[in-house]
Amino acid sequence: MAKKSKLNYYIPGAIALLFGIAAFCMMFLDAVTYVGKIGGSSFSITGMDLAFGSKNTDFPGVTIELLQFNIMVTLAFVLPLVGGIISLISGKSFIIKIIATACFVVGAVFLFSTTGFTAISLGSDVKDGVLLLFNEKLAIGAILGGIFAIIGAVVTFFKGSIAKMIK
Repeated sequence: MAKKSKLNYYIPGAIALLFGIAAFCMMFLDAVTYVGKIGGSSFSITGMDLAFGSKNTDFPGVTIELLQFNIMVTLAFVLPLVGGIISLISGKSFIIKIIATACFVVGAVFLFSTTGFTAISLGSDVKDGVLLLFNEKLAIGAILGGIFAIIGAVVTFFKGSIAKMIK
């Protein structure tokens, strides 16, 4: 009977890990969309390009030679994954549960703040021109990643309660 109870305690951690993996996979979708103020043209940048940089990216009317590495966007996508891993391997430790929940929450806040971090990725010479000609908004990858991170935080925080309900 004790083994069944211990196994049930790891099920919420596995669910939290799945939400962390889902939030991480949103890196491959569009994270930020730019809509032209005058012509209405638009383009999107994926989370992976924002996080790790990109060379020779062509946008309508603008050629950006380099998107630079951005630690904040990288953390936005990696922290929910780290929180999921910590949630899975943590036993009944309250401190580790708080750390895993904090990873999810900080990742969600960073994902919803992605538009503020894009100026870091754009070079200083290109940033002013792009922000002058285009309005930026969150795209589907950052929004879904943030939602998955919030759900992962809730599952991690209430891990013990969920495990008791499974019994």
